[in-house]
Amino acid sequence: MTERERTGWRRTRRQNAVAIVLAAFATLGAAVVCSLPTRASAAELTMDEAVGMALRRNRDAIAARLEIDVAQLDVVAARIYPNPVLAYSIGNLVVGKGNPQDEMHPIRPSLLSQPVQSIGISDVIDIWAKRTARTRAADRGVGLRRLLTEDVLREIVHEVRSAFAALAREQSENRLAIETAERYAETVRLSQSRYRAGDISEAELRKVELEGLRYKNAVIDADLELDLARQNLAALLGYSSAAELPATTVRMPDTRQSYDLETLVAFAFARRPDVRASQAARGVAEAQLAAAKREIFPDVVLGANYTHSDFTASGDNPNALGLSLSLPLPLFDRNQANVGRSSLEIRRADNETERLKIVVRHQVAEAVRKAARSRTLLEVFEGPADRGVGVGAPRGGTGGGEPGASMGGMLERAETSLRVAERSYKAGAISLLELLEAQRTYLETRGEYLRAIHDYRQAAIDVNHAVGEEVK
Repeated sequence: MTERERTGWRRTRRQNAVAIVLAAFATLGAAVVCSLPTRASAAELTMDEAVGMALRRNRDAIAARLEIDVAQLDVVAARIYPNPVLAYSIGNLVVGKGNPQDEMHPIRPSLLSQPVQSIGISDVIDIWAKRTARTRAADRGVGLRRLLTEDVLREIVHEVRSAFAALAREQSENRLAIETAERYAETVRLSQSRYRAGDISEAELRKVELEGLRYKNAVIDADLELDLARQNLAALLGYSSAAELPATTVRMPDTRQSYDLETLVAFAFARRPDVRASQAARGVAEAQLAAAKREIFPDVVLGANYTHSDFTASGDNPNALGLSLSLPLPLFDRNQANVGRSSLEIRRADNETERLKIVVRHQVAEAVRKAARSRTLLEVFEGPADRGVGVGAPRGGTGGGEPGASMGGMLERAETSLRVAERSYKAGAISLLELLEAQRTYLETRGEYLRAIHDYRQAAIDVNHAVGEEVK
């Protein structure tokens, strides 16, 4: 082989290596663009499905619902009438020597020869409607417990949605880490081939190899974070391990919308279960106060008794019927403590309602501000042209699962920079390491974009939570 032929052969081999590297870059770009699926598959779990599982299986949710049953037992107790009292007595039992009854025929009575027996029954007559007042307070207590349970479920739903969004984020970042590592594995292999051909120096090769090891470590870290996110979601859904989850991946529904603060605050005041519970607590306290004031009136006890006497020699009737009526005199105990406690509960309920109004307004305002900031950050990545495109809309109509990116955003600029670096490298204007730096910048931008998506999703979840999701 002549020197000219050897030179041509080396040039051809160098061009083939460059073509392979550029093909790897193009493959990675297409894979990252389509990194999120556009529709659910059999192995995907949706957020609504996860929420439904949590409401059925989460132990805190089950315990909260059991509290409603406890409150309903209070209603049963309030509706029960007092038990009647059955009494029996025997008297006139002769002890020792009895009185003579007849001088002509003296009688020596024994212990049981002249007993007087009486049996009676008595019961409280609720003339002051105390039972009705107690039942009304217990019924309102059930309503209050339902609202408190709904608020507990609202918190559980928020935790599940947040854990679901975190899992979706770790899932996307894990895919990106794997794709990056695979791309650099191919780059390392091609760089080793070029080093053997004398196209690059050993220092450049070692730097490429070190970069590949860094991305392999990133895959390990991403796998760990993904496993922890799955474990967290599984625990909230009532599973003992992530292996019991019904799906291996999750699909996050994404939409973008604008929020009006005052409308959301008014909606939260009317809808949030904790706000409604504070208002219901005042109703319960008022009912308890009315019941406590009824307890001041004395209970009237009506009784009837039958008496049988064997001491007729003294003039007793052998059989007699009697009636009784009794009531305590409310001179000292007028239920002052319970009346005062119920009055304080009304004041506490009013104070809690005012406190919640301040807290709710602050929570809604903070969530809305975070959502607006996150949306603005996404527009920085995507560009302002596609503001009407949802977070789950495909890019350029190609069916990709990531948000739409338009011309002028950071994503488009990073892609443009990578394409320029590819052309420059092909023309021999820049080195391989400069091309890898452009690729790294693109991947870092993509990673920051995924984190921005998660921040917006979490902000939207926080807005729904602050406003008050209706959960049963």
